Amino acid sequence: MTQPEISIRRATVADAEILFRLSERVFPLGCPANTSPQDLARHIANELTPQRFRALLEDDDRVVILLAEARTELAGYALLVHDCTNVQVQASAQCELRRFYVEADYHGRGIAHTLMKELLAIAADQRERALWLSVHSENHRAIAFYKRWGFRIVGTQIFLVGSDPQKDFVMQREATAKDGIR
Repeated sequence: MTQPEISIRRATVADAEILFRLSERVFPLGCPANTSPQDLARHIANELTPQRFRALLEDDDRVVILLAEARTELAGYALLVHDCTNVQVQASAQCELRRFYVEADYHGRGIAHTLMKELLAIAADQRERALWLSVHSENHRAIAFYKRWGFRIVGTQIFLVGSDPQKDFVMQREATAKDGIR
């Protein structure tokens, strides 16, 4: 399998609709297989709408959404929120990696690596001391990926998908000197 040409760009308000369409496809990948279609649909309809993405993108002092493109196709995205704390994370300056998704067809092709590298550089530019995220406790592929990037489990929390309370791990990664290198 050949590696696609990967480009990363910052999303704009005009990308709200494509972020919604991508989220419809990739959000279920991070959930357990037994999550009901109704709960998935309810979560997407309430939390991942074009209007929600538009509002996030309008808050460009605090929110960064990066789009990963392979050639001309949208392959994934990541959402970083500055000044977003979690009591389980022990650092004074925190940001949350709220979403990190890559289309299944692009798994293992360098998209996630390139996207994470760019995210870490942005966090370093903002002088963030720690980056944290929440990942479903049974999403072993994602957990292994985050561990390779230096994240460690520091706690748990409940993440509501529709009406289904799901157990997530809270993972934290401290900033390092090499994070600012792109």
